[in-house]
Parts: sequence; C-alpha cells; structure tokens
Amino acid sequence: MSLIFKLQFEYDDALNVQRRALQIRNENIPLDHLMIAKNLEEIGNILFQQVEYDDALNFYQQALTIFEENCPTDHTEIANCLHEIALIWNSKMDYDRAIEYFERCLCIREASLSLDDPVITDTLLYSNLIREKRNHREHSLAYEINYCLMCIKFRPLDQVIIGDSFSRIGQHYEHLNEPKLAIDYYKQALSVYQYCLPEWHESRIDMELNIERLSKETTI
Repeated sequence: MSLIFKLQFEYDDALNVQRRALQIRNENIPLDHLMIAKNLEEIGNILFQQVEYDDALNFYQQALTIFEENCPTDHTEIANCLHEIALIWNSKMDYDRAIEYFERCLCIREASLSLDDPVITDTLLYSNLIREKRNHREHSLAYEINYCLMCIKFRPLDQVIIGDSFSRIGQHYEHLNEPKLAIDYYKQALSVYQYCLPEWHESRIDMELNIERLSKETTI
C-alpha cells in the first residue's frame, strides 16, 4: 500500500502507512528485528522525498544501528543505508560527511559485490561528483578515472555515460592546468558522442568548442 502511494506521489499517505506498520511491528517483534530496520529506512526514504532531511536522517540512523548490530559487517543493507545517509548530507551541503559515508558504503560494496555491479560504479560517480563540489580536483580525478575504467571494462564503448566520463576527466585536467591531457580526453569524449549522438547535440558541440579553444591556447 505504501508503495502505491509513493508511486502516486502521495507521500503523506505513504508515510502514515509506514508509521502504522512500524507501530504494529514494535508491539509484536523485538525492537532490533530487521523488519523494523527496513520500516525505519522506508520512512526515511519518504521523508527524504518530502525534503525533511533532518527527520529522514534520524530514521536512517536508527535503521543503520539495527543493521550494524545484527548483520555481517559487509552486508548490503548496511551499504544501502550508508548510501542514503550520504545523500542526505549531500543535500544538506555537508560534503565532508557525505564523502565519509560514501567511502564507507563503497568499501562494503567492493567487498560484497561483483566489480561489474553497476551499484559500485554509481557509488564511485557519486563520490567523484561530491569531491568536485569540494574542489578536491586530484581526488575527484582519481575517482573519475577509476569509474571510467570500470565503465569501459563492463559496458559497451559507445554509451553516452562513457563519453560523459571522458569529458569530466578532461575538465579535471583543464582545471589542473594540463591542457594537452584535457584535449586528449575531450577528443575521446567527442569520439563517443559522434558515434551515438546527433551532430546538433549540445554535448558534441561543447566538446568541439573545448578542443578548438584549448588547441588555440596551447599554441599561443
């Protein structure tokens, strides 16, 4: 029932259903039961959608405590909860805490999942983008390159997300005053975009302009 309300964006009704379910479970099963943790996590998800970040964080933390006390240290439920908490801190613009929780999440996922699992590459991408917000260019570049290599290994080379990753690497090198490396990655991005995007697409045009601009600057 809660899922139906969420799909219809009726978050207040979904929240009421989850709170009622939590009340019933609290009365009938141990307070550290994993079903209660999932219930708390789901309430956190709904509150996050309602932009009630502090309340959502409180429920996520309660869920995380139960998961950590009752699951193996590399359990995916712990990683998922850490990921959700990281998203909260990112939304609250506390990027250092967001990075901390994404790091913990990534360690668990790398230990418990196959390296070709897209969840791992997604976590790497989140970590990279937050480091970019903090202007941690060198760290962000390292994560982006790792993300890019994993995408290349496990995905077809003609996907836009690989072109986007090449583009972000180029941007990092440009900010680090490495124009030749930036041009090289912009060209790789353009090659991908030329294969899978129309000529008029903004991404293709941007790459062409970046290459032209940096090529002129490096010959001055």
